[in-house]
Amino acid sequence: MLSPSIIDPVARNIFILTTTLTALMVLEYIWSFTDEVRLVWPRFLKTTEAKIYVATRYAGLAGQGCNIWFALRMVSRVPNSPSTCRAWYSYQISMTQCLLFSVELLLMPRVYKMYGKGKSIFALLIVFGGVQFAANAASARSVITGTSYSPTCVIISPHHSRIYHGVSIIVMFMFILFTMLWRFFRSSSGLSGPPRAWLKLAVRDGSCTTIAIMVIFIFMFLCSTRVINTQMSGNIIFYVLFSLLWFAAGRIVLHDAKFRKMQESQKSDINDPRLTQTIEVEPFDDSDAYPTSPSSFGVESIEVSTPLDSMSDVGTRDIADEHLCGEDDMQLSRCAPTFILIERCISGRGAGFKK
Repeated sequence: MLSPSIIDPVARNIFILTTTLTALMVLEYIWSFTDEVRLVWPRFLKTTEAKIYVATRYAGLAGQGCNIWFALRMVSRVPNSPSTCRAWYSYQISMTQCLLFSVELLLMPRVYKMYGKGKSIFALLIVFGGVQFAANAASARSVITGTSYSPTCVIISPHHSRIYHGVSIIVMFMFILFTMLWRFFRSSSGLSGPPRAWLKLAVRDGSCTTIAIMVIFIFMFLCSTRVINTQMSGNIIFYVLFSLLWFAAGRIVLHDAKFRKMQESQKSDINDPRLTQTIEVEPFDDSDAYPTSPSSFGVESIEVSTPLDSMSDVGTRDIADEHLCGEDDMQLSRCAPTFILIERCISGRGAGFKK
């Protein structure tokens, strides 16, 4: 049994870490809330990714509230029964597994698409995912019941079965990272435009996420095998991993939604008709209206082609005589005339319209 002089600093560090991570999560939520409303909520009923985003986003924030509440109990030295500690760490493992599988469900379809939705890659993803799920389920019970806790639920000695728990996750994410990088370096040079941009985005998000998760679990593996001996290892991994997975799930979905929105915007711009203009400049000789020298004026004749060129009621109007379509705020693309003759006076000091 560790002495209170060792347990108390561990509990204090857990509380400081949890508070810091909570502040970062709140800032991230506020920062991305506008994008969430604009890009994710309209697709909530249409896509699985949007549902995963919303579930992890708000369940994660609620779970982080529980984390900071229990960390406050630890630092306040509130005693707990062994069953309470087991329930608390059962909650930790459940939340971690849910977030892990959420991130995997976001990354695996990207790998599947990179390989042309082939049956072989689908089978490999199912095999690796199934093995990881089975290994985690088999080791979860022993991890909870075999761990020693202090009266305040600070972990004193983690169970050795955490090794198998971490190895299965490391293998799964190594497979995802390898398949993404293999496809990127083998085929990115042959792609151009949106496919290449999507591939770079998917590989960037997937690589950053998998590397960060692998670093955490490799650290946990080294601590479980006593290569690294620190009392904080068994107590802080959950809180760091929880926040990391929450950030990763949100960023993966938001980045993909922004990319899709940008592509839709570019596609709509391409489909818009182009306005053609023919400009002719001639001397302006109405010195009574504009007492400036004639050489400083000119007339522009601008021909504008609109989407309504095929209509039969084509006409010509002078923009100086009346407003287009009879309204001040009407856009040019909504107006009925398909040919507009505009005569504009241009000078160094001002401009006017010739009637």
